[in-house]
Amino acid sequence: MQNMPRTADPPASVNRAAYVRRALRLVKLSVAFGLASGAVSIATGLRGHSLGVFAVGVGVLADVTGSATLIWRFRAELREPELSARRERQSAVIVGLALAVVAVVLAVESAAALVRGSLPTASALTITAASLSLLLLTPLAIAKRRLGQRMNSRALLGDGSLSGIGAATSFLAIAALIMYQLLGWWWADRITAIIVACVAGTEACRTHPFMRREPPTPCPGAPGLRR
Repeated sequence: MQNMPRTADPPASVNRAAYVRRALRLVKLSVAFGLASGAVSIATGLRGHSLGVFAVGVGVLADVTGSATLIWRFRAELREPELSARRERQSAVIVGLALAVVAVVLAVESAAALVRGSLPTASALTITAASLSLLLLTPLAIAKRRLGQRMNSRALLGDGSLSGIGAATSFLAIAALIMYQLLGWWWADRITAIIVACVAGTEACRTHPFMRREPPTPCPGAPGLRR
């Protein structure tokens, strides 16, 4: 029998373009959800003195900042793929700063709340806001991290961390409010926010190129990418 001719693999530029378009869909979804969810979580968290729910809102709005930056970054790659590495590094700087802001805000607010001894309140609205964030941010975080690894994109990996922090914060906020209602552990909500602040600070160091002190890694873009 004659050997059947092998079908040529699609060029790297085609795969890269598909990845970029998929990344654009993910970050656009993050922005659409985050603008509404983040504002609601911050408002309900402040009103109910729940730092856990407030942390959810801060994390989601930081995720919006990172995702909006990545919309610009991936659109730029489709137009000018030769600038991909530079845009990747610029985006990583912004995402890293967003993570750092989350860490600082949560650490300061948590320490102040522990000193004041203020008590959180669990309402249907605060629980609902945290639950929605948990359900929506978890698959977004997983998808961003997986795609970021395939694309060798430190910025998308960092944005995935922002989404993951938002999901983890939502889960911990719900657990802390339940512990307060059942056991009276008013401090659990504050300790939860401090733990999330430490995680955010660690991810900021991993994402920000200057904190990592590494030369920029070129993204495997290819010429001729167009929308």
